[in-house]
Amino acid sequence: MVDYSKWDTLDDDSDDEAATVVVRDEPAPAGADAEIRRAWPTLDKAQRASVTAFLAENELALAYAKQALEPRLFRADEHRRWIRPELLAVADAWRRDARAGFAGVDALCRVEAPGVVSFPALTDDFCDALVREVDHYRRSGLPSRNPNSMNQYGLILNDVGMRGTFSAFLKYVLLPVGARLFGDDRDRSRAVGGEAHAGEDWGGSSLDDHHTFVVQYAKGRDTHLDMHIDECDVTFNFGLTDAANFAGNDLTFCGMYYADTHRRRSATYKHARGRCVVHSGKRRHGALDIEDGERASLIMWTKSSSFRATAEYARRNVRALNHSGEADRICLSYTHDPDYKRLMPKGLQYSMVDDGPLATAAPPPPTRKAWRTVCDEAKLKNGQSRRLVLEAENEQVVVFRHRRKLFAIDNRCAHQGGNLCAGDVEDLGTVLRHRTKAPPKSVNACLEDGVVRCPRHGLCFNIRTGEYVDDPDSGTLRQRVFPVRSKGGKIQVQVDVLRKDGGAAAPPPPPAAGSFRDFLKSRA
Repeated sequence: MVDYSKWDTLDDDSDDEAATVVVRDEPAPAGADAEIRRAWPTLDKAQRASVTAFLAENELALAYAKQALEPRLFRADEHRRWIRPELLAVADAWRRDARAGFAGVDALCRVEAPGVVSFPALTDDFCDALVREVDHYRRSGLPSRNPNSMNQYGLILNDVGMRGTFSAFLKYVLLPVGARLFGDDRDRSRAVGGEAHAGEDWGGSSLDDHHTFVVQYAKGRDTHLDMHIDECDVTFNFGLTDAANFAGNDLTFCGMYYADTHRRRSATYKHARGRCVVHSGKRRHGALDIEDGERASLIMWTKSSSFRATAEYARRNVRALNHSGEADRICLSYTHDPDYKRLMPKGLQYSMVDDGPLATAAPPPPTRKAWRTVCDEAKLKNGQSRRLVLEAENEQVVVFRHRRKLFAIDNRCAHQGGNLCAGDVEDLGTVLRHRTKAPPKSVNACLEDGVVRCPRHGLCFNIRTGEYVDDPDSGTLRQRVFPVRSKGGKIQVQVDVLRKDGGAAAPPPPPAAGSFRDFLKSRA
């Protein structure tokens, strides 16, 4: 059965002898409140170190606590107020008798697809209050990190003082669900609601850590989420927005990362306010383009430290992403799939549109090489960049002037399509000097080469060779390089443009007088 006793165990590493050493000549650290400042002269070295570490780790949370809009959200002992009664009844039953609680989980849950299950979880009051709090924080002017490596809009709740609230939520409410769906063989069921759910053991019986955050989608912000797997063992994803307030942005689920069905769609799920969809973090999934309105979700990436220490976890974790077998277009990832551009039609690239058919390598439309003007020569100063957008071809090219020379590469970052034109450029030698670990050496690069840093996630690319600085031999993370020139006071790049004649080859010019033999040779 589930072992949750570790949640009630606190480690005590204090040394009683060290407590006799008191130091009174050091001021209290910045951020200390009045109570800490009063007690500071009486604290020993170990206690002072502990207080200082706590203040450093929780500096942001302490700063925001004084201006929080909904202080009740930050009190861990009030977490029960935010839970739907039917889920709370299941959790209470499980605390009294695990078998009875598990029976409640089976009855409460609904299978959306193999390995994907949903259940009612949060009250409308909590959903609305949490969205208001996130918006209030973003207006506060306090710093915030991106929720994860793919979303730019939202908030990490652990950072701003809500870790305790969601630790209690995981410990007392979500653990029986995790155990029943993704726990060990003793706890995991085969079916819920009378339907097989196909869950595997991903440490659900011993989840003991979480990264909890809110993500927000709207046009002009994050509009979709590329296909990916999560950096966790079990993902709990809660809808926060009423379905009437947004259109599109449905979650789409595909296969497990090691399976032949990794890139085959298994389900499309529309978020409902307060309802949670739970799945293994290693299942490929993404969010379609939002069509209207705004949508927010609360996401808990949960982990089991004990499961991650097992040989079984190590065996599974060495498996590579499976790119074999058939692929649905909607399950392709521009971040992770080396064959993405070959399989995804150009007009659909860097978006999440549910167009249905299997991905096949269709022949590209006929194109021809042509020079296109980016800007006047005088409008691109040294150290600056300019972008060329070709709408019909779905192409973007960025031109840099670095060390008074011109360079042109694909503007959309090979990682997640970030806008490289907005990135900073510096010498490769400067970039390498700031690295604690030297990346693999490129045989093509020079220390004077310019390197652009993607403003979205910080990946660096050589603007002369297109190489990804941290992995020059990568077949996926590489920018296409375009010919560039200055002619007649204009900066131009050579690109592939669609042929207006539909691809028919232009007829050869008539032979000039006295050169018929040359004409025949040209046709050979």
